[in-house]
Amino acid sequence: MSSQFALDLRLARKKAGYTQDDIAHLLSAHQSVVSALEHGKRHPNVAEIVELSLIYGRSFESFFDEVMTDCKKRLSVRLATLPS
Repeated sequence: MSSQFALDLRLARKKAGYTQDDIAHLLSAHQSVVSALEHGKRHPNVAEIVELSLIYGRSFESFFDEVMTDCKKRLSVRLATLPS
């Protein structure tokens, strides 16, 4: 995952005045999940994407465009190797 996405996520949290524990509570997750997302070690699942978009007041497209681009690239590579 891109370090830019992780940085954007961390900056959005700080700008909103939340701690990782606050976001973990809102996501009904452990703080380690938020840390992993903010350090680029884990992709958010669909529910987390929606919830983070709502928490930070940003559209899905603007907030997760980079994740979508990364997924498209990986899928393109796998499509090219799809058996006939």
